[in-house]
Amino acid sequence: MGEHPARPSVVSIQELGTLGGAVSQAKAVNARGHVVGTSRDAMGRTRAFLWQEQLGIVDLKPLTGVNTSANDINDVGDIVGGGDTGFGDFHAYLLSEGTSVDLGTLGGNESEALAVNRPGQAVGHSRVAGAPAKRAFFIPEPGRMVDLGTLGGATSIAHDVNDRAEVVGFAETPGGQPRAFLWTVGEGMRDLGTLGASASMALAINNHTAIVGGSGHAFLWTEQLGTVDLGTLGGRTSCANDINDAGCIVGVSQTAATDPRGLPVTRAFLRTPDGGMLDLGTLGGEHSSAAAVSEVVDGTVWVAGHSHDAAARIRAVLWAVRLGQDQP
Repeated sequence: MGEHPARPSVVSIQELGTLGGAVSQAKAVNARGHVVGTSRDAMGRTRAFLWQEQLGIVDLKPLTGVNTSANDINDVGDIVGGGDTGFGDFHAYLLSEGTSVDLGTLGGNESEALAVNRPGQAVGHSRVAGAPAKRAFFIPEPGRMVDLGTLGGATSIAHDVNDRAEVVGFAETPGGQPRAFLWTVGEGMRDLGTLGASASMALAINNHTAIVGGSGHAFLWTEQLGTVDLGTLGGRTSCANDINDAGCIVGVSQTAATDPRGLPVTRAFLRTPDGGMLDLGTLGGEHSSAAAVSEVVDGTVWVAGHSHDAAARIRAVLWAVRLGQDQP
């Protein structure tokens, strides 16, 4: 290793297209480079999609209804999201080996799965019977949905789960403040605090129990270090949306620049384990955001998200980023 460690570099940014409508956004990517997300179709409906290099963008059709979402895909190809049931309800689903399973609810008429781990356990949020508030759920095995509770308030949402069944998200305190939480089977729900702001949310956890999210700025939480401010790309706010097992973090940050409307420019970023923050750029427009990062494969990671193109249209994108030689 020389005196100047090699910096990561964006190898490519690929537009993933749409299902015929005006907007598409990628939500997750696995180590095979398979991407899921949502796109408008030609009829203006919001539809779940799967994108693969060979096949392009395909409507997943996980449930019978009009509107569907796909929020996560694991490395074996299991997909989770939510969709209309055709009966006025919106339910979480798991799509595994071509078969879609309705995951049900906590008693209310609405649920959505936001993440799935390698063993196929899902987390998300559901309404409970007779109450408007959403509650975080964990599905340890098919047919069992566990209400994770709150930090004393009404609402909680589970955003991610690692392969050890550790769950992160946010839950309201008795005063109604959203707080980042870590939930484990043994210890229940733990408040991870904030970066001095009144609110925080945890959006991702890796298999080393490193947690990322947002509290005004993007943060990284570990048991050893507590909550660490990851800074920004020069602007006021940032948020970290995903972390892989190598410690690569992706998200979105305001920059010091403003767009023609006078709004802060927001850019997708990749932060490497050495602390460098890379602006991933755009399809030619002003704004971009990174939602997910894959595990490292042959020194490269896939980053999924969305970007404005030169005509300011929002398009799902996949970045390929080659990590420096000093990265794990």
